[in-house]
Amino acid sequence: MSTQVSFGVLGPLIASVNDQPVNLGGPRQRKVLACLIAARGRIVSVERLMAQVWDDTEPPTQATLFGYVAGLRRALEPRRAARTPSQLLVREGPGYALRAPAAAVDAERFTALVVQGDRAASAADVRTAATALDEALSLWRGAAYADFADADFAAAEIARLDALHAAAREQRLAVALASGEHQWVLGDLEALVAEQPLRERRWELLALALYRSGRQGDALAVLRRAREQLIAELGVDPGPQLRRMEEAVLRQDVSLELRRPPADRTPVPGSPGRNIPAALSSFVGRTGELAALRHALTEHRLVTLTGAGGVGKTRLVLEHCRVRTDADGPWLVELAGLRDPTQIPRAVSDVLGLPGVATAGQLARRLADREALLVVDNAEHLIHGVAELARTVLGGCPGLRMLVTSRQPLGVPGEAVLELAPLPVTEAVELLFDRMNTANLTMGVNDPDPVLATQICRDLDGLPLAIELVAAQCRILSLREIAFQLDDRLGMLTTGTGEDKDRHATVHNAIGWSYQLLTGAEQTLMRQLSVFDGGFDLDAVRLVGAGPDLPKPVPALLGLVRKSLVVVDPTTVPRRYRMLELIREYAADLLTGTERTQTLARHRRWLLGLVEIGEQRLPTDDGAHWLRRLSAERDNIRAALISALAAGENLTAARICGALAWFWYRTGQAAEGERWGGRTLAALDARGPTSAGPTGPDDTGLDDTGQSAEWTLARARLLMAVGGCTYLDGDHASSVTALGEAAGLCVQLGARHPLTTAMIYLASVTAIRGDVGGALSLADEAVRLADLVGEPGALAETLTVRSQLSRACGDLARARDELARANALARSCGHQWAILSTGWMDGKVSTDLGEPDRALRTFADLARETDPEQDRSSWLTLVHSMAGALGRTGRAGTGAILLGAVESLGRTIGYHPEQSDPQDARANSEAVAAALEPHVYQTGLALGRQLTWSDLAELLADEGRWSTGLN
Repeated sequence: MSTQVSFGVLGPLIASVNDQPVNLGGPRQRKVLACLIAARGRIVSVERLMAQVWDDTEPPTQATLFGYVAGLRRALEPRRAARTPSQLLVREGPGYALRAPAAAVDAERFTALVVQGDRAASAADVRTAATALDEALSLWRGAAYADFADADFAAAEIARLDALHAAAREQRLAVALASGEHQWVLGDLEALVAEQPLRERRWELLALALYRSGRQGDALAVLRRAREQLIAELGVDPGPQLRRMEEAVLRQDVSLELRRPPADRTPVPGSPGRNIPAALSSFVGRTGELAALRHALTEHRLVTLTGAGGVGKTRLVLEHCRVRTDADGPWLVELAGLRDPTQIPRAVSDVLGLPGVATAGQLARRLADREALLVVDNAEHLIHGVAELARTVLGGCPGLRMLVTSRQPLGVPGEAVLELAPLPVTEAVELLFDRMNTANLTMGVNDPDPVLATQICRDLDGLPLAIELVAAQCRILSLREIAFQLDDRLGMLTTGTGEDKDRHATVHNAIGWSYQLLTGAEQTLMRQLSVFDGGFDLDAVRLVGAGPDLPKPVPALLGLVRKSLVVVDPTTVPRRYRMLELIREYAADLLTGTERTQTLARHRRWLLGLVEIGEQRLPTDDGAHWLRRLSAERDNIRAALISALAAGENLTAARICGALAWFWYRTGQAAEGERWGGRTLAALDARGPTSAGPTGPDDTGLDDTGQSAEWTLARARLLMAVGGCTYLDGDHASSVTALGEAAGLCVQLGARHPLTTAMIYLASVTAIRGDVGGALSLADEAVRLADLVGEPGALAETLTVRSQLSRACGDLARARDELARANALARSCGHQWAILSTGWMDGKVSTDLGEPDRALRTFADLARETDPEQDRSSWLTLVHSMAGALGRTGRAGTGAILLGAVESLGRTIGYHPEQSDPQDARANSEAVAAALEPHVYQTGLALGRQLTWSDLAELLADEGRWSTGLN
């Protein structure tokens, strides 16, 4: 009889063997198991395991750890014969790994069920959604990793599970509302709101339940409560969803009524066409400046808006953009968090959704046919890089215009410069009164003194940033107190010789004065938040903010938000926060010495935990969420890598890069990965191993070359990341070299799991280089290793590569068998990328076997399952393959339309089928062209070129239209 082992971490740690609970021993022994569960199959070195288990005291000898592992093995594998290798708690490479199926861990089953419930809810299948979510929530027995709430190793996983649990509870009640159970869920929704009043979806659901229960007045009262609480706690208005709900309730919109959308149609998101954020406060004055900016952009293709820091350049530009009606854009590129000028093209390409762009020249080629307004904000610290971008992109893109904000002009020919002056006194006073009223809605400004207000605004030189900061203090001080203290402090900082310097000193003083009014905890957190680059969320604040004056970081954060020193983005879920750049610079100057060193170290630990969790999650059911999550932290990733290399923590930098390998590959960040991978590899090799502790397979801590085993494993995983990026960049020779060296290091260590990954990609790149024979032997070895490791996702990837080689050798029957097995494995573990790859390859095999109808069904089903907002290149690849199948099944007219759409839409993101799929893309086009008269073919292409992303998605969703048109 086989042994069935299961683990529970959604509450206190438990384990069972054949449904019988087992004794896991004392606290330290239990902690060893929890560390390995949290690692989700990855190797945890002996050195790291000891540091995590004995994080509160000096570790003992390694014999104690080995004794704990032996005790766990006896408990979890009671039938294992003495002196035989463990199949569960395995010794591999520099440490240990838990080799258990994902379904054996309740946290993994919970995640898969929540994703299943979300997908069912999106498809309006409320019964399936309710069943999945109920089963998911029933798995919770208490707080996640309840025995280890304060342990560093569990922090990132606890944060992930807690956020998913909160979302699942909300989604379950949303499903109940969709089922007509609005009266029964009111109590549950009230409890949810009271528990976490800053989660806006809970207010939205409560208001909807009240409205459907015939209580419109109560629904409006709830929405008012939500607004008041968000302003009081965060200093921001409700997000767009809550605002839309309030408007709909007021006009009794029919969209609020209970209805059941057809289950056979999935809503397809359209392209947003712009990314300008909604205004969070009223816009005061600047009428003449708005008109001047509008005229300048009509007459010139490059306009730079200059002015002192805090003068309101960004706000003026955004206000102008909000009233534009361009078909494409405006597109806002924020450079405040960027430090490296070589990354400017990448920042622009991220905003425009253009993968794989590394240079301004590549960007110009991708944008050559577009007509759009590109807004580049905060360019002063990257002036030469932005100037080069403007010269290159505007020179190659006649339909493009650029609007830049900077403290100085770019100096580019054809540049029109508008200098933004401070506000006139009357507008400055109007702004001050407006913000004072907003800061204190419940009381208002009682008889404001215009003389005092005028004095304050003149002392602040009419700078909007300074006025905003001062107005926020009206929650605490009277106007007279503000005038007195501000005037006293300004006198010390008005000795600059230049006008701009005086203005900057004034803003600096206003920030300094606001800082002095903070509590000790708020001051500490404000300093520490300066290590974040590009924003942060509550979980990050909890893990990075620390100190004797800061026992609870979150209340201090909310205080900083209320006092306008931290900005919250109300459109994000979960909420993200950031500091304005001037405030961040001020805080960074105050973060010095030991506090700076310790805060940067916590930032690195937080980021490392995040990317390692992300690496584990990307090939699972919730991989799409983690793709977005890691994308939001790109600036923090770079900041952590800079700080790690500067501190000599090369092993940490290598672990970060190694964990990002799949993320860089999926998002096409070849240049980013090569740059950081190369720098980290050079630093790692220059200093050698960072640890000489016993961590290796022979318990000496060294591999057979005398290197630290953990160091060697980190170097191997780093080489895999570099190999993936050089492959993306077209340098297949370098990719083979890097992946081959990585595989050699894994063999040297006896690390089978990472060796499997290295062999998969080495086989694939070797085949692409034309060495099919060499690739076949590598792929067969990868299949053997993946079978041995027992990781379904890795085996699915390996079999997919092996099937490509079978197809190349003409063995189509074997290719189909390998793909069927790979697809089943991928679906069993939620590996969406492998599901897509195996299905796509199976469609090609069907075409080779003369089964175009089957190929068409396969491609069509995959295209419906793929979200074009998340993976446009893959989606267009499927559409192109669909076109070929339509051409082979007598529906070539629709196929021609699809080809035209792929050509047109692909150009906007730099996707070209002939480059990504050279063997089969040309055959697809030829199949369509051969089935049509030339003029009919050209007409179909022309029709397709007119389709938008949403038009194309709608065409794919309607099978009835496939046989119509030009056939």
